[in-house]
Amino acid sequence: MSERTNDYLSYMRLVLGLYILKSLQQGPAHGNKIAEEIKRRTKNYYSPNTNLLYPLLRIMEEKNYIVGVWDNPATRGRRIYTITQVGSAYIPELEAKLKDRLEEAEARIEILKSDLLES
Repeated sequence: MSERTNDYLSYMRLVLGLYILKSLQQGPAHGNKIAEEIKRRTKNYYSPNTNLLYPLLRIMEEKNYIVGVWDNPATRGRRIYTITQVGSAYIPELEAKLKDRLEEAEARIEILKSDLLES
C-alpha cells in the first residue's frame, strides 16, 4: 500500500472514529444507524463505507472506546454500540488531531488557489 493510500486511510479512520464517538454520545446505536447519522450530519456528503465502518467499530471495541452487544445473541442480528468513559475521554485528542489535519489541508488548498487561480 502506498504512503498516500495509508495517509488517506488514516485520515478517514480519524474522521469516522470521531463521528462514531460523537454519534454514540447521543445514545446507543447499531452500525447502520451510526452510518445514517453520519450521512445526515454531513448533509449526505459522506456516506461511510461499510468496509471501513465495521472493522473500525471492532478496533474501537478492542481499544475499549466503545462496547458492543448483540440485540439478539441467538441470531446475532444487530450489534448495539455504546460509548465508554475511555471513548468519551478520547474525543478531545481526536478533535485536536483532526484540527491539525484540516489546518494542514487548508494551507495546501490556499497555496493552490493562490498559485493557480489568482492573477
